[in-house]
Amino acid sequence: DTFIQTSSAEQVYYLPQYLCEICHVITERLRKENRARVGIPILYRAIELLRREPGQLLSIHSDLYQLCLLCQWFEPALTYLETDIIDINRENGKFDVKHLLLSYYYGGMIYACIKQFDRAANFFENVITAPATATSAIAVEAYKKYVLVKLISGTIPTNHLPTYTSRNVQQTIKSLCSTQYTELFNLFNNGTLTQFDEFVNRHRDQYARDRNLGLIKQTRNAFICNSIQQLTKTFLTVSLKDLANRVQLQSTNEAEKYLIDMIENGQIFASINKKDGMVIFHGSPERFDANNMLAKLQDETEKRMQAEKQLKELERQISLSKAYIQRTQQSSPYHDRPKILN
Repeated sequence: DTFIQTSSAEQVYYLPQYLCEICHVITERLRKENRARVGIPILYRAIELLRREPGQLLSIHSDLYQLCLLCQWFEPALTYLETDIIDINRENGKFDVKHLLLSYYYGGMIYACIKQFDRAANFFENVITAPATATSAIAVEAYKKYVLVKLISGTIPTNHLPTYTSRNVQQTIKSLCSTQYTELFNLFNNGTLTQFDEFVNRHRDQYARDRNLGLIKQTRNAFICNSIQQLTKTFLTVSLKDLANRVQLQSTNEAEKYLIDMIENGQIFASINKKDGMVIFHGSPERFDANNMLAKLQDETEKRMQAEKQLKELERQISLSKAYIQRTQQSSPYHDRPKILN
C-alpha cells in the first residue's frame, strides 16, 4: 500500500508488470480475508499511475472490478467501465488475455447489479466473441449470464450468438449450456408461464450452482412483461380477468400490479378502468421532435463521431507500425521478384 501510494508514474512507467503483479497478490489476499473495500483505493491509484491514456486497459482493471463486486461498491469501477477500451497495456509482454476476459465479465456483472441490462449483455458478448482457439470457463459463465440479461432487457434474438463467435466457443456452449440456458430463448418465444416455471424448477439446482437464481427471478418477471406486451399487438381492450388468464397470473390484482409497473416504466402505453375492470391499450404518444429525443440523437451522434475518430487514429497507427509494413510487403506480388539492377 505504502509503495503504491508513494510511487510516481515516472518510476513505474518502464516496469508496469511488477506493480501489476503486486496488485494481483494484494487482490487475492484481500478477497480471502473478506476485506475487498480496503483494496479499492490502492488499485485505483495503481491504475492512475500505469495507464497512459483514458481508453487503455490494464490487467489490474479486472482486480478492481472484482473487489468492487465483492463489496458492492460500484462507483470506482464505473469510472473506467464507462470509457471505451481502445488500447491494452501489454505490461512488457506479461499481459494475460485472462484479465481481458475477466474485465468484461466482471463489468457485465456490475452492470447487471445496477440493472443496466443492455450494457451488461454487451460486456458478456465481448467475452463470448473474443477470438479463441479453445473455450475458456470464463466464456461459458459469461454466456449463461448473457442469455439471462438479454431476456431481462426485453431482447429475444432468434440467433443465440453473434455470427462472428469462434466455432469452438459455439460448439462448447451448445454442449454445456443448451439444456439449461439456450432453451430459455425458445420458451420466451413460444412457451407459457407454467412451462417456464416447470423448466426453471427442473434446473433450479444448476442455476443455484451458477449463482444465477437472482437473474432467473428477474427473467420470470421479464417473461410476464413480454407476454403482456404480446397482447398489446392483438387487443385494443381486454378485461383484467382475461389478461390474467391469458398470461397465467394468479389474480387480477397481480395482473394490475404488472400493468401499473409497465406503464410507469414506459414498457406499454395503457390505461386501466377500475370501474368495469377493463384495460385499454394505446399507441406510443412520444413525439420525435421532443427535446429529450433531440438530446438522445445528439448524444448518439457525438458517440459515433468519437468512435470514428478513434478508429481512424488506430488505422493510422497500424499503417505506420513496423509489423504491418513488413506483412504488406511480404504479401505484395512483387516481393519475391528479383530486383532489376541498373
